[in-house]
Amino acid sequence: MRVSVLGQLTVTDADGNPLPAGELPRRARQVLAVLAARHDRIQSKDSLADSVWGTDLPGNHVAALEHYVSVIRRRLQPQGSAATWFIVTRSGGYLFDTSRADLDLARLRRLVRELDAYGPDCPEQLAAQESILALARQLPFPEDPYAEWAEPVRTEVQAAAVNALLKHAAAVLSQDAARSLRLAHEVMELNPFLESGYRAAMIAAIALDRQDDALRIFERCRQLLDEELGVAPSAELVRLQRSVLASRGPAAEPGPPPAPVVPRLTVVRPEPPRERFLGRLTELRVLIEPDPPPVVHIVGPAGSGKSAFLAELERHQPGRVGIGHGASSVGVLRHAWLGTALAQLDVSPEVLAVIDAAGPEQPLRRSELELVASAFAGPEPAFVAVDDAADLDAASVAELSWLSRHCPSLRIVLTYCYPSQIADRPLSGLGTPVVLRLEPLHEQDLTVLGDNTVLERTGGIPALVAVARRPAEVTHAVAMQIARQRTRWMPEPAWEILRLCAILGELGPAELSTLTGYSLPELLSCVDRLVHAHLLTETGDGRAGHRSSLIRAAVAGQVSTASALYLRKQLAAAS
Repeated sequence: MRVSVLGQLTVTDADGNPLPAGELPRRARQVLAVLAARHDRIQSKDSLADSVWGTDLPGNHVAALEHYVSVIRRRLQPQGSAATWFIVTRSGGYLFDTSRADLDLARLRRLVRELDAYGPDCPEQLAAQESILALARQLPFPEDPYAEWAEPVRTEVQAAAVNALLKHAAAVLSQDAARSLRLAHEVMELNPFLESGYRAAMIAAIALDRQDDALRIFERCRQLLDEELGVAPSAELVRLQRSVLASRGPAAEPGPPPAPVVPRLTVVRPEPPRERFLGRLTELRVLIEPDPPPVVHIVGPAGSGKSAFLAELERHQPGRVGIGHGASSVGVLRHAWLGTALAQLDVSPEVLAVIDAAGPEQPLRRSELELVASAFAGPEPAFVAVDDAADLDAASVAELSWLSRHCPSLRIVLTYCYPSQIADRPLSGLGTPVVLRLEPLHEQDLTVLGDNTVLERTGGIPALVAVARRPAEVTHAVAMQIARQRTRWMPEPAWEILRLCAILGELGPAELSTLTGYSLPELLSCVDRLVHAHLLTETGDGRAGHRSSLIRAAVAGQVSTASALYLRKQLAAAS
């Protein structure tokens, strides 16, 4: 039997005949998908149910789960038994047994692990990369693009595909530069924010003697990073661009003056101004004044401006700040955060080569760490910042810890949402000597915008301030995203409170209890969390209402007119 989850879910029997996987109930397909995603470990019934239903657990989730596992077995293995079922009951939970059913995701992971056994120029490695690329052309679980359990696997598969494409582009460059360029463009499409794809494309364009194309590729990268992330290309990519410019040679000697022409009227369209960075002076001073702390944690919920803060730090300390991204540094790209940060610090090629050659499953050796540490030997402080650092693995944290202890001039800056987010993760082992929480912007921070309605509309949330003047469709989408992300880890009543306050305005605890049926302790706990997340504010008499009118409008827009009228009647009847 063969199960494929890369792309649409398909199941075939031993003879290659398709089985009715697509006809399974929606929940049964989700159960099968979660077990496939985590095929290498047993899933308890509670954990599996949490992944499938989230906060909407049925009354008896264990019985419901057992029912769907039974449906999968009957539909896909009608003649099977406990000895042949590929979903195995074990230790009170379930396991996808890859010895009984061939799973494409398991084959992909096995191929990625085997890459370390091959040398860099080994033919077997290129063959393995081709096999990885054939498997990873489509991302897994398209039915559940936003599911929390699916996100890490999609990232893992994308990273494997990107790495295989880059390896192929480098391998075929000397024989077929045109194909190398096509492969690099695929990388750019898969991950438009990964500079490695642009670098590979520029190198291939140069090999084809198409310097103008190489410069256009650089400009595409520069513009995307500037508009979407507010950062500049790495020093390595800038050096490549300058070498292309230099290779074009000096301008031709001026000839005779051209004949006069009648000038045409042209309309010059000014580029839209970049968003200003507002506030955060106290937090910036901690890092830019003499003798900054060796490790600083920057925390704040989604939209609080953590990434913009790092970009502003880079502007204040030009050439001395390298910013990596922890969330995308997984699997074969485990050292991507460090490589990106060091490239921006313009370290020597030897140091970057050490990072590029490092394997994904082992920490850097002491000799390699000492070479990296040599990049921070100067008297001036150098900053290595890791955005979205909560997911850094134990090896990365150990490397950061070693560098922090052995490099007196090194300063480490880490960003993530809440201190509780790292409580049980490796990053907590680095310690939290200085934690700066990014609060909403204040009225005095926003006065320079010349609009006295910004604070009321945005609640001082930087991500909303940045789009406050954009079309309503943009502000609505950003506001809803912030509301969803900030309530993601809250108990179920939190969203209901946010929804009721969006429709009915400020509400007191007794009114919320009447409307929702939840107990006062549950509701008050959720209100505390919503106030702490800067989504609600409280009046002096304990009534809660939305902090931002943009978020209020976005949440209210999800409620039908009939539901809103019904809730208003309920509130009036309870008064």
